[in-house]
Amino acid sequence: MFNRKALITTLLVCLLGANAEAAEVTEVSFDALPEAVKTTARGIIDKQSISKISQVNDNSLIRFELEADKIQNDKSVVRLDLVIAANGKLMKLAREVPYYSLSYPQMQLIEKRYPGIKVTEAESVDIHFFDVVGDMAGKPVKFRLYEDGLIEDQSAP
Repeated sequence: MFNRKALITTLLVCLLGANAEAAEVTEVSFDALPEAVKTTARGIIDKQSISKISQVNDNSLIRFELEADKIQNDKSVVRLDLVIAANGKLMKLAREVPYYSLSYPQMQLIEKRYPGIKVTEAESVDIHFFDVVGDMAGKPVKFRLYEDGLIEDQSAP
C-alpha cells in the first residue's frame, strides 16, 4: 500500500539534506591569513601564543578560528578562542576564567539548578552581531547579521 505521509517525509528529508552542507575546516598558518585578520589577532594576542588556526568556509562565508594560550600576571595561563571574519572584524572572543570569578549570586543560581555540580571550566564569551529590524511591504522583518555575512532570521513565524 502506498504510504503518502512517509513518501512526503522522505522527500522533505532528501531536499533539505541536499541543501545542508557541512562547513569546510582547514588548518592554516598565521602568514596565510588576510592582513585584516592578522591585524585584529595581533591586537589581542601575541603570534607566538597561537596554538591552532583554522579557516572555516561555511557556504562561502569565511571566518578564521584561532586558539591561543595567553600568560597573565607573569604566571597564569588563560585559554583564548577567537573567531575573526575574513574582513578582520572580531566575531567572538572566548576567555577561560576561574569559576570563582563568577559572582556569589551567579554561583548560587548554578548550584540551585545543578545541585552537586563540580564546574571544570568556565568561559567569558563576547559575541558580536547586528540586530536589524525593518519592514518589507508592511510586514515586520527582524534578523541577526554576523560579521562574516551570516544572517539568522529572528522574525516571529
